[in-house]
Amino acid sequence: MGAPPSIPPKGTPRHSERPGGAKALIGLTIGERYRIERLLGEGGMGAVYQAEHTLMRKRMAIKVLHPEMTRLPEVVARFEREAMAAAHIDHPHVVTATDFGKLLDGSFFLALEFVEGASLREIIAAGRLDLGRALHIGRQIASALSRAHALKIVHRDLKPENVMLVERDGDPDFVKVLDFGIAKVQIGELTEHEPSVGPGQQVLTQAGMVYGTPEYMAPEQALGQPVDARADLYALGVILYEMLTGVRPFDAESKVALLGMQVTAPVPAMVRKNAEANVPPEVEALVSRLLAKEASERLADARELIDGITAILIQLAAAGRIDPRYAPSPTSGMLTNPGILSGIGSAPEFGRASLTGANPRAANAVAPSAAKGPLASKSWIVAAAAGTLGIIVLVATILVVIHGRSSTTDGADGGTATSADGSSVTSDPTVDQKVQEAMAMIERGDYGSGIKRLEELGESAQGREDVHRALLTAYSQTDRSKDAMREAGAVLRANPNLDLPKEVKLRVEIRDTALKEGSKDPNQKGAADEAFVLLENQMGTVGWDDLYDIAYGTSGAQYPKAAARAKAMLARGDRQKMSPALQVAVDLTGNGASCAAKNNFDRAARDGDERALAILKTLVAPRLVGHWKKQDVLGCIHEGSLTKTIAALEERVRAQKKK
Repeated sequence: MGAPPSIPPKGTPRHSERPGGAKALIGLTIGERYRIERLLGEGGMGAVYQAEHTLMRKRMAIKVLHPEMTRLPEVVARFEREAMAAAHIDHPHVVTATDFGKLLDGSFFLALEFVEGASLREIIAAGRLDLGRALHIGRQIASALSRAHALKIVHRDLKPENVMLVERDGDPDFVKVLDFGIAKVQIGELTEHEPSVGPGQQVLTQAGMVYGTPEYMAPEQALGQPVDARADLYALGVILYEMLTGVRPFDAESKVALLGMQVTAPVPAMVRKNAEANVPPEVEALVSRLLAKEASERLADARELIDGITAILIQLAAAGRIDPRYAPSPTSGMLTNPGILSGIGSAPEFGRASLTGANPRAANAVAPSAAKGPLASKSWIVAAAAGTLGIIVLVATILVVIHGRSSTTDGADGGTATSADGSSVTSDPTVDQKVQEAMAMIERGDYGSGIKRLEELGESAQGREDVHRALLTAYSQTDRSKDAMREAGAVLRANPNLDLPKEVKLRVEIRDTALKEGSKDPNQKGAADEAFVLLENQMGTVGWDDLYDIAYGTSGAQYPKAAARAKAMLARGDRQKMSPALQVAVDLTGNGASCAAKNNFDRAARDGDERALAILKTLVAPRLVGHWKKQDVLGCIHEGSLTKTIAALEERVRAQKKK
């Protein structure tokens, strides 16, 4: 039995011990079908080659473990296990693993999709990225993470070197995440004497029991503690910071010192790292949330990050801060909550004050080259703003505040103003001035000062819709969810004539708080209770539609406790408070797979919508019972009535969509 591989001196590159080195495989056919054409790169664990599948005539990338690595059982076991896991990540933004095998010398290999393009490291080396481009890339990376995390796979070594940008369908910045789930098992120790690298230089995976790359390690990862998906979100936060400023938030000559900074040092404002960055406050707030020291203070998952970036991109495009082609289309397939089945009206009026005042030059953000494909169309921007209830506004967006300022005066000189319900009210110039000052604080992310200023106004600000909207935003951004729901209720009471189908952000805030049902945090549980009360009692038919989305739609799919509560509320709810379409859907759900559903067929054809249609289609297949003689228990509706009802309802739905 051979001796274990020796550890080279610190800072010495590791090369394969295979006779002839890594290049010895060039020209050979491995796994009986992969002909090795050239060496693409070599690292501490193995080498990566360009190969051709001899049967399919298709280019592949082949990753081969160094022979000496096969003598380390933990390396082999992890490589094999994670290779199989990576093969199951079927996502357009993840490099696909298609095969796994063993060479004659015992080395393991992994066959991967071959991608040709530039690494994100190369792009950043040329300088910071434009705002829209950076967010566009970050959103795609988040989408890849969302899929992997759903499979309980954590990357643990996300960095620009592991992100490739390729041209795909007219998008020159189509993301492909590399090395997904391939464990970075290092041998050796961290050194205090290795020099740090610059933003444009290759970052090497450091040796030691702590897996990952120090420049992108989450604090818990740097401490050697167990990590989950939120460690990947931290790494993506560093990447976003680096794309937007051209430099990382933390750098040090010593890797040990660098890890210490990840654990304890506050995140520097982006303007301190690059005065030219001109990053909007809502973007900086989102990145700062990703870089929170405590994992519990970061976003809950990649899905929330996708929704947050989506919201920002649409707002920035509407405000002229970025090229509209960077804002995601509603049909791009990356809106994680594409909207409830109830209709959402025209777009809310997005305010622009917080997005246009920072620097006029930012309006001329460099756009991608003119191209065909998903980045080429601008016509859907208004539709995107209208149809994305699922967009979760996680960041410091004060657009909610601006949208709700209909009760303020046109100036600070007092006089008469128009409230949200159309009545005339006399404004106090002193109060108005304080309100405007508080809103300015909230706009720039100084939530604590803004909250204090508004709370000091006491009864003089009660009933003002703009004040309650501002407090709702500030409380939400400071994790005071229960207080946020109190203000949401105050907004609804202050303006009973709100056009709720258009109040996308308000509905999202209430719905997402309701999804916290079952939280062990008493404050979050109390906030969820308040949200469900608002949905049931203060939001009319729209509130019941949102409850249905939590119960049976995309919103509640990942939150079973919230879904269970919503289902119970719908079952016992007053049908007269629901829209006719929702009444049909709820009644059909209550009927289940039984002949009783037939009693609602006429109503479904007359009043139903896509929700009822989806339920009816689940009844099409026969339900056969019996041992010797099979009998369809749904024969009572399979005689033709179900088919006719579905046809009539499909025609109704098509007609509704044309309006």
